[in-house]
Amino acid sequence: MLRALYESLGAQWQPEGPEGPWRFGPPQEELETLEYGAALLDFSEYGVIAVGGADRKEFLHNQCTSEIKGLPEGAWLETLFLNNRGQIEHAGLVFNAGERLIVVSRNASGLAARFRRYIIFDQVQIEEVPERLVLRLQGHGATAVAQALGEIPGRWSGSSTEPNWLLRDEQGLWLLPQAPEAEALVRRLLEAGARLVGRQAWLVWRVEQGVPDLEEALGELPQEVGWEGRVNFKKGCYLGQEIMARLEARGNPRHELMALLGQRDLRTGAEVFRFGKPVGKVGTAVESPSWGAIALGVLRKELRPGDQVEIEGWSATVARLPLDSF
Repeated sequence: MLRALYESLGAQWQPEGPEGPWRFGPPQEELETLEYGAALLDFSEYGVIAVGGADRKEFLHNQCTSEIKGLPEGAWLETLFLNNRGQIEHAGLVFNAGERLIVVSRNASGLAARFRRYIIFDQVQIEEVPERLVLRLQGHGATAVAQALGEIPGRWSGSSTEPNWLLRDEQGLWLLPQAPEAEALVRRLLEAGARLVGRQAWLVWRVEQGVPDLEEALGELPQEVGWEGRVNFKKGCYLGQEIMARLEARGNPRHELMALLGQRDLRTGAEVFRFGKPVGKVGTAVESPSWGAIALGVLRKELRPGDQVEIEGWSATVARLPLDSF
């Protein structure tokens, strides 16, 4: 954890908030950096798992919703880990680093424990890698800034060159430095033009853009939170696969991810009502500089933008995502 460095650079913290810094400056400026600059974020609660052994690909293929057997070396993807009812238990990234598959997840210890429960005769080794930190570089300027680290991989490719592993996507890069090298990495990126951004701005950006995370997705079906893109419907033999196939055939999930605009602060986990009947629940809830009290909600599909709902005695308005389309 880089707390001493962050505090020297003006970090502010939430007493009961996420492990990472809450903010470094005005939220609106940090939001603009996330979109147009090169925002550097700390995801201290994420962890890294290394899956090795001769059966590593087949084992992980049978655990998640994505095609792992055919994942080329140097490529990575976003995936889900479901229960037997098709509900989301974990979300993560899988990177084919050659002799090992690298899994990055918010609850790495819980996911590693799940893996170990399913090992029977598989030639697989599960190793948690606590010496790796997880950082994120995002924004229109992220790629240019990342070049300070040397050659960067193409989109949806990764580099396992020591000491800093890199995974690049459409909006930026995940950085997995060795802990002793992390401070030097952060300073190098700041010198190249990155700006530290706290979790407050990240959460606001995520809600405004309609990007789900476990606050709304845990225990839900992928199709109900906009994560169907993480499911390969052509593969079989994984936990929850029968439910995914049934939903694909029928095409009738009952809920979808929408935005909620509140009259006052909304609470994650609160139930949402319309005409006295429960119609969903509140996911990630934030205070947006542009929109006020907003949240992601997993709501009944029959709700429409502009509909009024009730949350803990207060009225809220349903809106489509992303919020700039409201």
